[in-house]
Amino acid sequence: MRRGGSVAEHLVRSLLLLALATAPVRGEEPAELPPEPAGADERAAVGEERHVETLEQKGGSIGYRSVFREDNPSRALPYSYLHSSAAGTLFYRRLEADSNIEVEGAFLNRNDYNGDLLLDYRGDYRLHLRTESLYHNLDRELLFTPDFILDSNDPTTGNRARYHANQDAEQGYGISVTQDLAQFRYRLHNFPLHANFGYWRLIREGTIQQRFADTSFEGTGGALASGAENNVFAEARAVDQRTEEGSVSLDSHLGPVDLIYAFKVRQFEDREPIPTHDYLSRTGTDGMTVDRFGGVQEHNENPDSRLYSHTVKAHTSLAGGLAATGSYTFERRENLSRLTDTAGVKHATVDVQGGAGDVTYTPCKEFTLSVKYRHQELDHDGPAALSNSFFTTSQPLRPGVDTVKDQVTALLSYRLSRTATVNGEYRGDFLSREQVAPTPSALYFALPEHSNTQRGTLSFIYRPKRGARLNARYSYSTTDHPSYGASFAERHEGELLASYTSGSRWGATAGVRERRDSNDEVQRFLLNYPFDPISYSTAPPISRSRESRSANLAVWVAPLARTTVSAHYSYLENSVDQGVFFTGIGSGSEAFANYFNRAHVYALNGTYGASETLDLQLMLQQVRSHAAFRPQIVAFSATSDTSGVRELTEQETTISTLSARAEKRFTERLSGSLEYSLNDYHEGTPPYSTYNGTVHAVAAYLSARW
Repeated sequence: MRRGGSVAEHLVRSLLLLALATAPVRGEEPAELPPEPAGADERAAVGEERHVETLEQKGGSIGYRSVFREDNPSRALPYSYLHSSAAGTLFYRRLEADSNIEVEGAFLNRNDYNGDLLLDYRGDYRLHLRTESLYHNLDRELLFTPDFILDSNDPTTGNRARYHANQDAEQGYGISVTQDLAQFRYRLHNFPLHANFGYWRLIREGTIQQRFADTSFEGTGGALASGAENNVFAEARAVDQRTEEGSVSLDSHLGPVDLIYAFKVRQFEDREPIPTHDYLSRTGTDGMTVDRFGGVQEHNENPDSRLYSHTVKAHTSLAGGLAATGSYTFERRENLSRLTDTAGVKHATVDVQGGAGDVTYTPCKEFTLSVKYRHQELDHDGPAALSNSFFTTSQPLRPGVDTVKDQVTALLSYRLSRTATVNGEYRGDFLSREQVAPTPSALYFALPEHSNTQRGTLSFIYRPKRGARLNARYSYSTTDHPSYGASFAERHEGELLASYTSGSRWGATAGVRERRDSNDEVQRFLLNYPFDPISYSTAPPISRSRESRSANLAVWVAPLARTTVSAHYSYLENSVDQGVFFTGIGSGSEAFANYFNRAHVYALNGTYGASETLDLQLMLQQVRSHAAFRPQIVAFSATSDTSGVRELTEQETTISTLSARAEKRFTERLSGSLEYSLNDYHEGTPPYSTYNGTVHAVAAYLSARW
């Protein structure tokens, strides 16, 4: 039974009752407003209040949605609760001279719904309430089978490590995500001041698959670990998580300057108990000395946390040729861990300070110059070590990496003519770090002390004739000290987009994008033996290159009245070339490898007005994708090589979607619709075919407006 969704469901039901309560009695016609007396415009001109006609709209639908599943449907329709249910929608709007009310909502099932309420009185009081929920189906991963045995990392003990998988029972996994929002704004009627109050809540409920291990590389030998296996587990884990945020802000217009102050506090809470497991006693790297005692221990905690922030902003009038803004933010993030067998992590904090300043100058309609500056500082305050009641020694911690980041952006826009505009942009990111070192260790991360990235972009917009538009853009980026193996040292990006619309008859859009990244100095580190204490050595750097490109083409045509047909095709490709370590213990275990994926997307849509009261719609879409990790065939020893890796990782996926809809209008205020959808997920390679599945859904609705 879902505990968090009941409030949201009651809100949706309340909105339905509100709309029904405001509906007129059947057969009763709304009263016509009396005609406006002659001379009303003249009286309004001399200060008499002018009559404003009330606008009122109401409507809704009710129906039923049937869902039929085949095989494993979670990937065929990943963001939908796969159960049949009643469904419906509603809306109510009333716009008056002094007050407005808008209500709308949709209910598909108890995990898929949304509702929105907006009330406004003369702009002095404004209330906004919103609730929405979405369901996400999750995979059940299959562990390895059968068991396997590996040699120990310590050749002096002669141990061999046996690995055994403990698979969870077959079941469906999924998470419902619910968001609730409440905002209230009050404006002093005779003073330019707003007070804003907000509350936001995020709820995650459901069941996930938790995977963890009880292992020791030293195997089953030794007097203290006799008969002990290495186990990998997959278990069901309940999820009940809450994130709540409250905010207060004040903003005031004080002559030439607007001032804003905002305060926010956010807290995350995991309401489920921390998972525990009866772990076996384990030895250290020598295979004999106890490193960890056995017993029931906590693992895989989602630690509670708290955040609060203060922000002060100021800006000049946003109209005119010169505008400036500035802000300062202080934020603190705190760890509120609930672990009972581990000490030292609770109340670790991170302080974040940020400042920003923008200046925009527009002396004429052809020229605009904008300069932006951002500054951020991260300061970590955490323990130097952790102690656990099951470990024989405390575990030293690497200190958090304190950083200072500055970002400068300058944008220049010049309108060459009525039909052409050119834009130039410079962006510089300057990052410095503390508590880092050239090589990793038990106390420091291996990161550069300074990493500066600079990018220049030039774009051109051209409108040669009515309905036609051409966009071209090129950018070049460079980084002096790339931070990570996947970071770039040099990047080229290009984009070309074109569109044309010929009135209401036809139109087309086409575009291509390409990006190339390169880095010839990817750092590598080898773990030295023996492992206690941990130490690393530097290996020769390797190179990495990445290319990604995409192309899109869309065409629509309206050959007949009440008929529109559109077709769309997209191509996406990504390729990465890099040397890869297959073990980090010793040299000689690297091989050149390529990761490649591509996708083709085809779509066809059509709408047809069969008559004045009957509309038909059809949508077809198919995605064909291919991906593989392709290492060079290299033999590391007589029994170890890279053969078979591509076959284990290669995927051929086809995702097909069909949707059809018919709507019949019986009267001006009453209509009905029938919808059918098919979603199919198919993997062409046997290792992944267990995820194949199909979902059929049929829905019928009766809609009314009054």
